[in-house]
Amino acid sequence: MIAWWGWLLIWAGLVLLLLIMLVVVAYVLFRKGVALMHDLSALVDKAAALDVDTESLSKPQIAVLAEMSEIRVRHEAQKGRRAGLKLERHDRRMARAKRITKHDASTSQWPEGWA
Repeated sequence: MIAWWGWLLIWAGLVLLLLIMLVVVAYVLFRKGVALMHDLSALVDKAAALDVDTESLSKPQIAVLAEMSEIRVRHEAQKGRRAGLKLERHDRRMARAKRITKHDASTSQWPEGWA
């Protein structure tokens, strides 16, 4: 059987260990927070160097709150833009294909044994 003062010492030791553990965890979290703030400040400096104009960025529109005609107009404009980009890409590919397939063999330098 343990005397009352033994229980008191055991619980005092447990509470002291708990407080020490909490101080260590708080110190580790504080150090991580300081490192996070340092990284965030470096990120803000790099983002400021990009100098993005926030007015030119479009805000996302909530389709639920918009009129159906506005949604259709936006969707059609986006489809038209994608179709235009696709057509431009197709035209560039076709122009390149025509450039590399149109080669005059008579102007080429052929080896002597091939003539």
